[in-house]
Amino acid sequence: MNQAHQSRFLSEQAKRSRWYGAVTAVLAFIILPFFYHTDQTELGLEGTLLWRGIGALAAAFFLISLIFKPSPRQLNTFHGITLTAYLIMMLGIADLVFTSSKYGVQEYFAVTTGTLTILAINTLVAQGARPILMWTTGILTIAFIVGIFMGEIESMGWAASILILAVFSILVLRGQHRQEKEKATYLYTLEEKEARIARQREELEDVNANLVGFNFAITHDLKGALRRAQSFAQLVERRLSAEAKAEVGDLFEMIKQNHDKIQEIIEGLTLLNRIGKTNLEREIVDLDEVSTKVWTELESDIAKDRKIEYKKGELGKVAGDEGLIWHIFHNLLSNAVKYSEKEEFSNIEVGVYQDRGEQIVFVKDNGAGFPQQFANDLGRPFKRLHSAHEFEGTGIGLAIVKQIVELHGGRFWGEGQEGEGATFYFTFPGNDSVEASGLKQLK
Repeated sequence: MNQAHQSRFLSEQAKRSRWYGAVTAVLAFIILPFFYHTDQTELGLEGTLLWRGIGALAAAFFLISLIFKPSPRQLNTFHGITLTAYLIMMLGIADLVFTSSKYGVQEYFAVTTGTLTILAINTLVAQGARPILMWTTGILTIAFIVGIFMGEIESMGWAASILILAVFSILVLRGQHRQEKEKATYLYTLEEKEARIARQREELEDVNANLVGFNFAITHDLKGALRRAQSFAQLVERRLSAEAKAEVGDLFEMIKQNHDKIQEIIEGLTLLNRIGKTNLEREIVDLDEVSTKVWTELESDIAKDRKIEYKKGELGKVAGDEGLIWHIFHNLLSNAVKYSEKEEFSNIEVGVYQDRGEQIVFVKDNGAGFPQQFANDLGRPFKRLHSAHEFEGTGIGLAIVKQIVELHGGRFWGEGQEGEGATFYFTFPGNDSVEASGLKQLK
């Protein structure tokens, strides 16, 4: 337990010591005169005034100490001294009775019961005084043994009962103190971890908010600058003569290509920034219709001389946002077309299967693939699995897919081997009951 935990532990123990100590002291003031009266009238014990006085003084000492508002460590110490004084009181009377021949079974029973009661009460109310009480009880027990053996003890059986319970009282106090300390350490550590996690969550939210603002500012400013640069390039191109255009026409084409690429990056960043910021517009989405629509759009841009075999199974329906799901198919299918363009015959397949209650959709191609050790990097923005010289791209597409899938509560992953194609999977959980849902069906 570190210093901060130790200080807090002492403070919490002191609060309980204050309460238990005060109640015990008040009860002692009420009960001790009655017990002294019983000593004199019923038991006929002589010489108990001194010992009863020690108990009363200890109770007064503790109550008076509360007036001066002692520190937690002092309060626990005072509580331990008071409880020790109660035990001294009873052990003193027990020694007086056990070493005298004037007393019999009634007196032995009374003082034994009284001593055992004090030991039990001390164990129950010790709280922050446990470490002190362990040592003082042990010392007093040894002193009691020495005392009764130095005198002429009349009944060893009764004394042995006190000794046995004293030993068990010490063991219980030790166990209670250890458990309380371990429990406190665990709780304090847990609270610190929770507080640290809460701070990290707040810091992360601040960072995310800053990133969102930064992303918006960058994309907004880039759009304006890009539009102006493109406009100036077009103006320059218009003012050139036919001969000059023939000489630098390829440069203007490169400007246009790079403009389109930057525009694509901006649109991807804008979409990433928007995903998850608004609520999903959930409805019944026909995946066959969406995927067919996407493929029809892509197919119109594919070179006529390319040989592509496109297969699609029955994908079914899911509960989701149609606009976002369109981006899933658009990114995955366009990637399949792009990364299989170097193959003589391109094979692209879209299908679905069920696995442990999940509807798993896949998009498979026989293109360039990717090293399997990079599978964990899928979905990280700007993380490219191939160089820009091999295949054009922004590195944002799979990040968009991953965010959309996770926003729907699903999973996204991929499998592939370099040169042997790739397969990308995404899930829509709980769609086995989509037909029974109350969402409207798309037409």
